[in-house]
Amino acid sequence: MKKVKLEVKNITKRFGDLLAVNNVSFEVYEGETFTLLGPSGCGKTTTLRIIAGLEKPDKGRVFIGGRDVTDVPPRERNVCLVFQEYAVFPHMTVYDNIAFGLKARKEPEELIARRVREVAELLGLTSVLNTKASKVGLSEKQRIALGRCLVVEPEILLLDEPLTLADAKIRETMRRELRRLQRELKITMIYVTHDQLEAMMLSDRIAVMNAGRLLQVGTPREIYEKPKNLFVAYFIGSPTINLIEGKLVRKDGKLVLEKEGLVLDATKLLEEAKGVGKIIGREIVIGIRPEDIQIDPSGHGVWKGEVELFEVSGDQLIVHIKLAEETKIRAMAPFSLRLRTGDIVGVAINPDKVHVFDRKTGERIDLLSIGEA
Repeated sequence: MKKVKLEVKNITKRFGDLLAVNNVSFEVYEGETFTLLGPSGCGKTTTLRIIAGLEKPDKGRVFIGGRDVTDVPPRERNVCLVFQEYAVFPHMTVYDNIAFGLKARKEPEELIARRVREVAELLGLTSVLNTKASKVGLSEKQRIALGRCLVVEPEILLLDEPLTLADAKIRETMRRELRRLQRELKITMIYVTHDQLEAMMLSDRIAVMNAGRLLQVGTPREIYEKPKNLFVAYFIGSPTINLIEGKLVRKDGKLVLEKEGLVLDATKLLEEAKGVGKIIGREIVIGIRPEDIQIDPSGHGVWKGEVELFEVSGDQLIVHIKLAEETKIRAMAPFSLRLRTGDIVGVAINPDKVHVFDRKTGERIDLLSIGEA
């Protein structure tokens, strides 16, 4: 059974009229990387600061290792926060930067020297220990900030968008280093980011937030394959999911999606699904990820459409297809597929890969769970 390291219970935080965090609850297990993911202003950094003790919640409690720390000052929580800007001391050497927390605790010099050497070796900073922090590169500064946290052996490592300032290649290297360190040290890590790719690559579990609310918690696979609502479905995945809305009706023996003159045959996608009869007449949104669509140049498939344009993405093409004037979708296709703008192609879709949402509430409709028609 997994041991809970952190418990956030019903946290609410306001700043004036702004409800920054709205009744948020979750648990983080010992030794996992748990990511708070969402757009700017969604409440993820405020939640992190509440865990660190830099903000006090208006309501709710925070427990670390089973201890209620809601009213405990930051220095007594045994957590460490790495900021986006890294906050290294440029006038100090790398050694003194890493040793800062231990010196503040007035630890013995022998212990400080041993711990700094161990952490520097782990982070690949041994060769620059005597260099001023202002003279090292961005990657080293990020590792210095991490080292200053690791050297004090915190119960929880908190990271607030630590890779935002780095360019793409350095971010890729840093992601690998963070994952390696977390695995080696088995440290509990809470990571804040707006980058869904970063979250998917780093996390054991992800908490998706928007407008102060926690929308879904799950593994990267769970969130990707079974998004609980339209926001999660659209926020996770690149290219973004295709969303086609309309009212589901039966017409001439077929299941069709109707919207403002558009009639889209959904028979092959939905007819065999248990419970589909319960959503006849409802306004729904069908979600299909681009990688779950296959293009048939001969025109066979669930639908037909016109190729409007395509983009190159590595060894894949992102193909934009117009099904109707106001209904367009994107599909992934191999680079070897020969397509031209204006081609009429077939669109094949695996029914098991189709997501259905209630248009009014935005919530996922699990057809299997609502029973037979």
